[in-house]
Amino acid sequence: MSILWLVCIPITIIVVSFPLIYLRLFVVNIRRMQQRFQVADGTLYSKRFPLILRAFLTGNNCALRLGGGIDHLRSGLDDKFEDFYRGFAYEGTGMGFGAKASLLPSAGKRFENSFRKLDPNYLYQYYVGLGWFLQIRFGFRFRGYRKWLQQLDPRYAPIVFDGVGFKIGLFSYSENKQITRKFNHFPWHFQRVCYQGMGRAIWFICGFDLDKAIAEIQYLPYAFRGDAYSGLGLAVAYSMFDNLSFALRSEDQVPSCYRTAFRQGQAFGWEARQLQNPVYWQAQLDKYMPSVAIRARQYVFFVHQARDQLDCSEAVSSDHYYLRWMDDTRSLLDRLT
Repeated sequence: MSILWLVCIPITIIVVSFPLIYLRLFVVNIRRMQQRFQVADGTLYSKRFPLILRAFLTGNNCALRLGGGIDHLRSGLDDKFEDFYRGFAYEGTGMGFGAKASLLPSAGKRFENSFRKLDPNYLYQYYVGLGWFLQIRFGFRFRGYRKWLQQLDPRYAPIVFDGVGFKIGLFSYSENKQITRKFNHFPWHFQRVCYQGMGRAIWFICGFDLDKAIAEIQYLPYAFRGDAYSGLGLAVAYSMFDNLSFALRSEDQVPSCYRTAFRQGQAFGWEARQLQNPVYWQAQLDKYMPSVAIRARQYVFFVHQARDQLDCSEAVSSDHYYLRWMDDTRSLLDRLT
């Protein structure tokens, strides 16, 4: 009996300690990460991006904690971050929830159950954050992603590849622009979403300089440039939500052949803002002339119209739902002058 007891004690310690050790691997030193992206003071980017990064990483670190509960996590994030930055924090929880869910069976279902309890209105952000975790965990090995995709809502599961593209763009693209070839390990429709994430990342690595971002996208594969412009538009709309006029004016700088894709990205970014916090959405629109507010509402209306048409169609595979939603929104926006 004493020998058995001596054997069981170390095993128990290992079993209890493993989740703590594993989750600790995904905790990020926020200050060190902010220093990695330091730029010259005085620019909007130098003031805003560190706060965006802090919000995202705080969401991740808080979600990784064991204990405290969902209500505590929600109140903590809502207290720490004002309306503008809160979406970035909830996006970070997607990364933390992914790591925690991976410890147990049915990880995808557990992940979705977690974010529904936290706040389902940050729907898209959670999948982006999960993409960060999956890229860390599996790199470009699609086999690892497949197990998760089979358990996630197929309409929104492709959004994880936006997170993959964004993470690669933010951390690796500047040093190795050939890394985008790694996206070839994924099926074509998921590659498209990777390049949407890459387009978002380019907005940040170019320091909110639209001309530089447009020039950078021209180096990406021709077949995916439209999706990269979609990501650029999404990033501009979401990260400059307090400057709707700038976002709308920026359309004129985009090459005409990609303008509709850019608008679709803006529309998705604004629709996400409206879903997350309708009160904040309305408060922002109220600051602008009616022509600006009407334009933003019109873009979001087209997003909803495209979604409603897809929901009524039996011919659309759920695996291709998100891509069809993108493309159908572009078709509707293409009618605008």
